[in-house]
Amino acid sequence: MLGDPPVATRENVGEVRAAELECAARTLGIKEVFFMGFIDGKLVDTPLQSILERTVYAIRKYRPHVIISFGPTGVSGHPDHVKISEISTLCFRKSAEADFCPQHRENGKLRPWQAMKLYHFEIPEKFLKMRNIELRGVPLEDITTVIDTAAYVEKKIEAFSCHRTQIKDINRILSRPNYREFTKKEYYILADAAEVKPPESLETDLFQGITIEE
Repeated sequence: MLGDPPVATRENVGEVRAAELECAARTLGIKEVFFMGFIDGKLVDTPLQSILERTVYAIRKYRPHVIISFGPTGVSGHPDHVKISEISTLCFRKSAEADFCPQHRENGKLRPWQAMKLYHFEIPEKFLKMRNIELRGVPLEDITTVIDTAAYVEKKIEAFSCHRTQIKDINRILSRPNYREFTKKEYYILADAAEVKPPESLETDLFQGITIEE
C-alpha cells in the first residue's frame, strides 16, 4: 500500500497517480495533461524510438514556444529523470524535422514544429550544500535564468498535497529548514534555442526574447 494513510495498491497505483497529477495540474492552472503511456520506473528499458515518436507527437500537437525538462543528471539522479532529459533534448530539434515521423502529418495532420527555447531545470550545488540536500546540483555560474516564484510558494505546496501516494517524500521536502525561502526562486539553464538571440545577461523570464505573432 502507498500513502499515509494508504491510498493506493501496487495494482492501481498508476491510475491513482494519474489522478494526482491531474489534481496538481488543476491547482496550478494547467488546462490539460498529456499522458505518454509509458510505465513509471521502466523508461530506461523502453525502446528509444517509441519514446522519441511519442514525445515528438506531443510537441507537434501542442506547439509550445518553450520546453522545460530536467538537466542531464535528472536533478535527483532518478533513471527516468535522466532519460527524460535525454529525450526532450533530442526532440527539441527532431520535432522540426519533416522526415522524422512523417506519419504524424499523414494520420494526424500534425506539421513539424520548432520550439524556440529548451530549458533544463537545475539547482545550484552551492545552495544544496548549504542545506545538506543530496541532489545533483550545477555550478552557480552555469545558471542562465532565475525566475522569481515568491508569489507562488503556497500554490506550489498546495499542488504538492495532491500527490498523496508520495506524502512521506513531500513531508520530508517541506520539513527542510527554510524551505519556503529556498523555493522562492527557480533556476534554469538555457540548453538550446532556435531563432532566439542568446541572452547577454541573466534572464528573469522564460519567454524573454520571444516574440509571438498573432
